[in-house]
Amino acid sequence: MNFAINGIIKAKGEVIMNEGKVVKKKKKRIINKIITLLLLVTILIFFGIIFYINVIPVLYTIGALLIVLLITGGLTLLNLSKKKGCRIIGYFFSILITFILIFIQIYLFNTLGFLFNITNGDYAINTYNLVVLKNSQFDDIKDLKNETIGISDTSLSDSFEEAQEKISDKVQVKYNNYEDTNSLVDGIIDEEVSGIILENSELELLKEQDVTKYDLLDSIYKIEIKNDIKTLKDAVNINREPFNVYISGIDTYGNVNANSRSDVNMVMTVNPKEEKILITWIPRDYYVNINNSTYKDKLTHAGIYGIDSSIYAVEKLFDIDINYYVKVNFTSVISVVDLLDGITVNNDEAFRSSTGIYFKKGKITLNGEETLTYVRERKTVSGGDLGRGKHQIMVLEAIMNKAMSPSIIKNYNSLLNSLEGAFVTNMSHTTMLGFIKKELRSPRNWQMESSTLTGTDSLEYTYSYKKTQLYVMKPDQNIVTEAKEKIANLMVN
Repeated sequence: MNFAINGIIKAKGEVIMNEGKVVKKKKKRIINKIITLLLLVTILIFFGIIFYINVIPVLYTIGALLIVLLITGGLTLLNLSKKKGCRIIGYFFSILITFILIFIQIYLFNTLGFLFNITNGDYAINTYNLVVLKNSQFDDIKDLKNETIGISDTSLSDSFEEAQEKISDKVQVKYNNYEDTNSLVDGIIDEEVSGIILENSELELLKEQDVTKYDLLDSIYKIEIKNDIKTLKDAVNINREPFNVYISGIDTYGNVNANSRSDVNMVMTVNPKEEKILITWIPRDYYVNINNSTYKDKLTHAGIYGIDSSIYAVEKLFDIDINYYVKVNFTSVISVVDLLDGITVNNDEAFRSSTGIYFKKGKITLNGEETLTYVRERKTVSGGDLGRGKHQIMVLEAIMNKAMSPSIIKNYNSLLNSLEGAFVTNMSHTTMLGFIKKELRSPRNWQMESSTLTGTDSLEYTYSYKKTQLYVMKPDQNIVTEAKEKIANLMVN
């Protein structure tokens, strides 16, 4: 009897053990399938992104894919091994490669997202303000029913007409035309009209020119109009043909697509075959033709009427075509200096800024705050605005050199995040990726040169202020001719 009972217990034990082994095998198979599947999916996504970006030569990509698949096959065999040690090694390296590929994918996704966001530069935003006197009885747009609104002839455009239509949808008003911004503001102060329409940048210009008048006004309604930029020339093959880029720097916060005065104005001429870059800096107060008018104005004021107006002025000044533009929120871009662990410039003179920061002569390393002060200062540097322009070029070159170094990898994601919304360009992301692809295949030894325009101080009537003389810098035609020749020589293919 006991023998029979023992036999039954032994048989049941063997069944339980066998069942346990089967369960363990199933668990091993499940773990192996999960790890292998995760690895394969990660590999497919990774190489899918690589093929989409198309910056690495196809043969290299296919070769790398085959090697990775062979390694994956070897790891799968280790994962299926009956030996525990082999399985542990297989699992470890499978998980390690998966995490490495996911980590690289994060960088690639961030880069793609960044490129898509910054290349949305084929439009601009005008924000129009319905402005009244602060001490008036008008607090709301509907209070202006049947009242007369002043508008400036210098503001007339398709987007302005659209703004007028939006106002008409809200309230019926009459309009009275004025010659320029100054006359328009005087009209409301003299109570000739109940309100006026001013674009954001025109309000900022008024604040700069006459803060007393500015403080009398109040904006009670805003209209935001999105309009296409139409004056840009056809794109070129930037890896083969010379091209010009207009760089517009605005020293303000907010949407970089918004029309605004351009405090930094540069033309970057690039010849990819000769591997040369020429940066030509133009003073913000340069007295130039804008908006195809007989009147001239400061170059910085051209930005009020749109980036295309600034481009027109620069093209006329140098007799060139601008192929691309980059609009930079200069204040925001300076923050990248800290993420680059500072930049080094060769300061040509010692000076103390208006804010008290001392910059010694010679090579100096600047952090973000110091860089912002360095490119803004003009009162305590030789040449005033011209001296500031030299500093802006030096900082731009320093940022470009530092950003192209391998050291940016450690702060790469933070760098992209800090640049988010800091600048826009009309250059497509495919064009940018094509340029990157060329650099990866055969890095070029770029030679950088800079040129600065100069002129004489003067008081002149301007397009935006036809009845008030403003400070401008009248171009030195000899210097302009010399700059034109440098650009023309570099544009020869």
